[in-house]
Amino acid sequence: MEALRAGHGRACITPPGPVRMMGYAARQEPSLGVHDDLFANAVALQAGQRRVLILALDVCSLDLDGIALLKAAIGERTGLAASQILINTSHTHAGPLVSRRPGMEAEMPYFRLMTARAVEAAAAALADLAPTTLAVGEAPVDIGWNRRERTPEGNIILGLNRQGPGLGMVTTWHLDRGAHQGAILLFSIPIHGTTLGPENRYISAEWMGAAVHDIEANRPDLRAVFLQGCAGNQNPYRDERTFERMAQHGASAGEAVRQALAQEHSVASWPLVNIGRAFELPYAGGQGSGLCPIHGLRIGDALLVGLGGEAFVEYALYGREHSPAKSTLILGYSDGSVGYLPTARAYEEGGYEPNAYRYLPNGKPWDTSLEEIIKGEMRTLFQQLWDKAAGAS
Repeated sequence: MEALRAGHGRACITPPGPVRMMGYAARQEPSLGVHDDLFANAVALQAGQRRVLILALDVCSLDLDGIALLKAAIGERTGLAASQILINTSHTHAGPLVSRRPGMEAEMPYFRLMTARAVEAAAAALADLAPTTLAVGEAPVDIGWNRRERTPEGNIILGLNRQGPGLGMVTTWHLDRGAHQGAILLFSIPIHGTTLGPENRYISAEWMGAAVHDIEANRPDLRAVFLQGCAGNQNPYRDERTFERMAQHGASAGEAVRQALAQEHSVASWPLVNIGRAFELPYAGGQGSGLCPIHGLRIGDALLVGLGGEAFVEYALYGREHSPAKSTLILGYSDGSVGYLPTARAYEEGGYEPNAYRYLPNGKPWDTSLEEIIKGEMRTLFQQLWDKAAGAS
């Protein structure tokens, strides 16, 4: 049995000056300043000759071209193949414009700066590798819920639907490297980074960054890394669109993490299996198909599956139900974003998410068969990951 090793690297990716911001189409003016810093967090994992890198970025989302450029830069420095690198974006709506949008180009000078610093974080993580054990935990958290609210007239708006599906849990993966090496904590809560509204023009890592700050302030021995889940139809409570409310969400998330750590249990940390690929999703009306990334990672009795879009929380609930693992993370915003990944029912109901394709360069809606296709791909990936020899890199 090959012992698991883990390492961590971090680099600040705060833009040095004004940039156009991402997350609200109506916000055209550049940023006015910085409320709190953005970071790139890299977690390297190695068992024998198998190496994997998880890169978590405090930005909204990256398109597939941007992901390819970023992975190529990391690969040139580290020797890792693109399939060995899983990139997850936090989906803060208070960060720079880093993806193409109709009529808008990404902030390429910033993108190059972000890439250079992400590469440094990746190299630092690989240089920091040390033997580790794995413990997993969960705890309830209530900082937001389903946002697809039905009005008395029958329309679906972006509001609050307490009867709709949600996942009010934090999931933690604690990589303990001993007293002298420091511990690494991966944690995930599937909630949009939208406490602040389009009127905000200050750079911020949103409630997710506030949670990291709260966790590390209470546990200086931890390096906390947030991974965004299937938050496509999940919003934080937005009764007050203020930095104070954002900080409250972060503190609530931090307290939930501490509860999860207090109840964690050790699980096997071997084998290390990694599978990164893409599959085809059909566009509506016979307009061809597009690629959607999917990335799977197994660390012993823990499984992670990342979907390349703004996946609805129903996919996380489905994955947790069908996973054979003792702990399961289902992420969105992984290895790029191809837009919203709603359910078939959401297309019947209407609303913002099924029609948000107009804000993407391809400008085509997905066919409603996408739900069964995605679920089938998840089941296949679970099976492949549970065969310790299949697809390992």
